[in-house]
Amino acid sequence: MELGPYLAFDGINYECALCERDFASEGSLYAHCRNTSQHDWCERHNICLRCPSSQDFETHAELDDHLMGSHHFCSDCNLYHESAEKLREHDIDKHHLCVKCERYFATKNNLEMHQQKHQARTMECCGCYKTFKSFSGVLIHLESGSCPSNITEEEIDEIAHECYQNRKYTNEGLEDGGWLYKCPHCEIEFSKLSGLYQHAEDVPSCSFLIKGYGCLAKLERFIARSLG
Repeated sequence: MELGPYLAFDGINYECALCERDFASEGSLYAHCRNTSQHDWCERHNICLRCPSSQDFETHAELDDHLMGSHHFCSDCNLYHESAEKLREHDIDKHHLCVKCERYFATKNNLEMHQQKHQARTMECCGCYKTFKSFSGVLIHLESGSCPSNITEEEIDEIAHECYQNRKYTNEGLEDGGWLYKCPHCEIEFSKLSGLYQHAEDVPSCSFLIKGYGCLAKLERFIARSLG
């Protein structure tokens, strides 16, 4: 496809024939054209290289919208996709798109933390039947003393110590004679059990602890039986 007297696109490479140089993307080709002293350049070249008519748009933003909507193009990765569905799959997998609110996140961990906002309140308090999005939410509620059952943080700590899994998630024998909760996987310490569960819920590498036969999953069931 000819873009002008000396610019071309062969379906793979972007070429400046005047300089005999190939470029990996149209962005790098146009950057070359703006910066080189070898030839004149008109800034109005927001051309769609995929359309047979080589349509020229008023602004680069309009071109980006056209490429994404009509050609399923990811400008960040310089990749065209077969369909809108394939582009969406790419955005979810590579750019951490939240399908609930269409927001993008810098990391998978940031996305997972954000997605907690969309979770339904299905976790029921053992003392008053109020519902929460996570078990850490239940524990915060109980530790604060706001539950009508009058369950206290001290009672939660006692139950945690009674569980046969306690050596895995507690760090005893501190210099002051006290103890702390700890993550069995990464050994980060916490003063409250709710903090340990928040950590396991938020950190993907530690989330196995609250699933299935993980020690924190077993502790959760033990607490529910003890308070039920």
